[in-house]
Amino acid sequence: MRGRPLAYVLLLIAILIWGFAYVVTKSGLDAVPPMMFALLRYAVACLLLVPLALARGGLKRLPHPIPWKTLFLMAITGVALYYVLFNLALAYTSASRTALIQSAFPAIVAVMAVFWLRERVTRQRFAGIGLAIVGVVLIVATQDDASARNPLLGNALAFASVLSWSTYTILAKRISDADPIAVTAVISLIGTVMLVPVALIENAEVSLSSIQRDGWLAIFYLGGLASAASYLLYSRALRDIDASLVGAFINLSPVIGVVSGVLILGEAITMPAIIGGVMVLAGVWLSSRRGRDRSEELTV
Repeated sequence: MRGRPLAYVLLLIAILIWGFAYVVTKSGLDAVPPMMFALLRYAVACLLLVPLALARGGLKRLPHPIPWKTLFLMAITGVALYYVLFNLALAYTSASRTALIQSAFPAIVAVMAVFWLRERVTRQRFAGIGLAIVGVVLIVATQDDASARNPLLGNALAFASVLSWSTYTILAKRISDADPIAVTAVISLIGTVMLVPVALIENAEVSLSSIQRDGWLAIFYLGGLASAASYLLYSRALRDIDASLVGAFINLSPVIGVVSGVLILGEAITMPAIIGGVMVLAGVWLSSRRGRDRSEELTV
C-alpha cells in the first residue's frame, strides 16, 4: 500500500490514538497524580523524539539564529502549561466533556489568528466561530455530571487548555518552515524540564516503583503513541493529503473521545452537552469552509 491510501490509513491510526487519549488519561490519573503523569508522559516522548531528531541533524535542522524565545513559549503553551491544564481538567470532569470542549480548537485558533496575525475573516467564518464559542459556553456551564468531582472547575480548566494550545498553534506559525521533528523534539525536551519543578511542587509522595502496571501502560501509550508516534504518522500523512482535508479528519478525534468516554468509562452525557457539542462541530465546519466572496471579508 502506497501513496494516498497509505496516508489515509496512517492518518486514521493517528486520529484513533489521539481520540482514545482522553479515556487513557482519565484512567491513568487513578494511578498517577496529574503533574507527575504529565512529566512521565513527556519523558517517554523525549526518549523517542530526541534520538530521532539527532539522527536527522539535530539543531542544524532549525532556523539560524535559533528562535529560542519562540521555542520556549511553545514549550510552555504546548507542553508544560497545556498538559497541566489538560490533566487537571480530566481529574475534575469527565473525558467525554473534555473532548467536547476541546473540539473547539480550530474555532479558537481562528479567533486568535484574526486578532494576532491579522488574518482576514469572512462573515461565514465569523458566524462559525460565534456558533462554536456559544457551544463551548453551553458545555462549560453544564454541571449535571454526577460522576465528576467538580464539573464546572474541570470544564473551565479544559477550556483554558484550549486557549493554551491555540496560543501554541499561533506561535508555531512563526517557525512553520523549520523541520517539524526537530521543533517537536526541542519543545518536548524543554517542556519536560519545565514539568520537573511542577511535579516536585505537587509533592504527591508517589514513587516510580509504586506505580501499578495500568499506570505505566497509560504513560507509555500517551508518551510513546499519542505524543510521539502519532505525530510522525500525522506528518507522513500530510505528504499525500491536503492540509485542509487533514484538518477535517482531525475533528473526528474529539468525537472518538466522547464515544469512548461513554462506552468504555460509562460516563453519562446530557442533552445540553450534546447540543453544545453539535454547535461546536457545526461552527468548526462552517468556519473552516473557504469563502469565495472577498467582498464578505470583515476587518478587525
